[in-house]
Amino acid sequence: MGVMMNERKSGEDRISMLSDDVLCHILSFLTTKEAIATSLLSTRWRFLWSMLLFLDIHCSKPIIKSHETVKTFLAPRITQSITRFHLKCNSHSCCSHYVEQWVSAVIARKVEHVDISLCMCHRSVLNFATLFTCATFVTLKLEGLFNLSIPLDVHLPKLKTLYLHLHAFTSFSSIRNLISGSPALKLFHLKQNWYLSHFNELKIVRNSRVIQLFQRKWFYNLVIQSDRSYDFISDYLESGSRSNIVKAKVYMTVYGGIKDFYANQFVCETLKELNNVEFLSLGDFRVETYPFSLDLPLFKNLVELRVSLKNRNSLYMELPGKCPKHEILEVNIMDDRYDATQRCKYRINGGVREHDLSIVPFSPETTLLES
Repeated sequence: MGVMMNERKSGEDRISMLSDDVLCHILSFLTTKEAIATSLLSTRWRFLWSMLLFLDIHCSKPIIKSHETVKTFLAPRITQSITRFHLKCNSHSCCSHYVEQWVSAVIARKVEHVDISLCMCHRSVLNFATLFTCATFVTLKLEGLFNLSIPLDVHLPKLKTLYLHLHAFTSFSSIRNLISGSPALKLFHLKQNWYLSHFNELKIVRNSRVIQLFQRKWFYNLVIQSDRSYDFISDYLESGSRSNIVKAKVYMTVYGGIKDFYANQFVCETLKELNNVEFLSLGDFRVETYPFSLDLPLFKNLVELRVSLKNRNSLYMELPGKCPKHEILEVNIMDDRYDATQRCKYRINGGVREHDLSIVPFSPETTLLES
């Protein structure tokens, strides 16, 4: 009996020897609701949850029911700082009522990482301008069935990661404001689904090696890539400035069964905007192609051109004649986007094919962002 009491006492001593930091680290793997529940374990754990630097809320309803407001709930906390805030709710008319209270409260406590996911929302627009003028944000993730009101003056000086997954349309000017107002941004990822067949995805990556932009809609992919020293993002986002992009590589792929000339129009307009690049890879993998005229621009600086086609009779074959500085031409006739049945690569001099070049495996860098 005495041995058992000694073992129990020894166990209690070991727990009491743990520091608050260690116990708080253990609680950091729980939701806020679960962390609060540990206060019933013993007097040692009674106030530990109020020392945590994170809030992980899965539905606000129980909290508001007990405390009436977010401010009242947070008032007893020993630690006023909050570094990480996660709010997730699937209810139709729950957390969206209180999300602005949560945002104001955590911003006042110098939050660094915010993740808000409201899969259902009773309001068409969420309006919290302070979310886009917070000087402490490092990571911001927003997901839900709502429109997002983005102010003209965005100020997010420390933001490195911005992820938006919205089931509503967000204007390109708002996107431009977000990116231009986030000078430290390394990863921007936007997904929009406003109709079943209409979606838009925009991803921008800045790392120590490269700068990449990936844009996808329902019938095309566009990838632009450059060395880290050549930042083309501001030119791409600014209307009328895409012709300033020269030293970046452009990969454009058209696919699907487009039944009208919209795809061709888009291809031509995009190429006109990017007509000063030195490298272009253009792929057309539509199930059917239609003989609409292509108003292709003159590529003054284009040195290397890759053309990958499902239809060998495509009108894109006229592209080489639009490139006065053209040096290398690669033509791929494809079964699909990844398997070529015929591949030819040539050295071009003054618009004349000089001789064949050795063919390397066709693996464009576009796979990096698509994955």
